[in-house]
Amino acid sequence: MARLIWYLIVLAVVAALLVGASYAAASSSISTLLGAPPPKMGQQTTELLWKGAPELPGNPRVWRFAYEPTVLPGARTVVIYVDPKGQIIETIPKNLPARLKLFHDSGLNGP
Repeated sequence: MARLIWYLIVLAVVAALLVGASYAAASSSISTLLGAPPPKMGQQTTELLWKGAPELPGNPRVWRFAYEPTVLPGARTVVIYVDPKGQIIETIPKNLPARLKLFHDSGLNGP
């Protein structure tokens, strides 16, 4: 019985490390996308959709990062879907990378 409990504890620790590494990879991808310095994106909510994201084709497992309200013109709400390995799957609005580039090039984000 003690061995079973030990295996469960080890399994829980390994699972926690895997989720932590996945979050770190996803967060790093988001930071790269937003650029430096990142714009003021408002309140962030992050969720691991382990059962899949029905709003995406194929219902993939993803991290969903949502921001509201943002300072990006025409994008009050931003949602970014990142797979567990850290690849960006989709952004809402679809042209978010172009909007971010325009925002950074405009100098509105400060020095």
